[in-house]
Amino acid sequence: MDTNADRKPLDNKSFLTAHPSSGAPEPPRPDLEALQGLLDSANRDSTPYQSVAVAAVQTLERALRHERQVAEAALSLGQQEKIGSLVQMADKAVALLRDTLSAQGHKVMHVHASSGKADAAEAASPSWRPVLAAALEVLEEGTDQMGSLTTGQPSGSPARELSRFIAQFLRSHHDVLLMEAEDWSD
Repeated sequence: MDTNADRKPLDNKSFLTAHPSSGAPEPPRPDLEALQGLLDSANRDSTPYQSVAVAAVQTLERALRHERQVAEAALSLGQQEKIGSLVQMADKAVALLRDTLSAQGHKVMHVHASSGKADAAEAASPSWRPVLAAALEVLEEGTDQMGSLTTGQPSGSPARELSRFIAQFLRSHHDVLLMEAEDWSD
């Protein structure tokens, strides 16, 4: 049996970047400029908008905490950079949404932040697979939550459009992380 037959040369393999993708295109990511346009055209003072905006900020902040952990536990520099771009995008989305909250919306955020418990994954040391699994779960839950909010809003309303956008945003982040998991499980 020839033991060298199964070996591949390592000189062409970069250990600082992620495995090359399987040729699948990267999932589309919602545009932050589109979010800004949506926010600019919305009646930000309406109760339905404020309710959805508060839920969106809370959901995005939870996802953001998990995405930061995945970036910290990344298996390569390339993977860290890719996930880091997701973190930056989510951070900007949260900032845009927070700027649209009314005084009452900020109070609701403060009450929820005071009474909320830290996620168990935050206390654990970052190991890529469990942190990634937790992030994927949070993104799925957030997508479902925002999808439910979408169907509960009147068609064409700013609150419905915002919840739909955030659901797509979370789904796109989920898909990117899922592709990373598939690339590294080969």
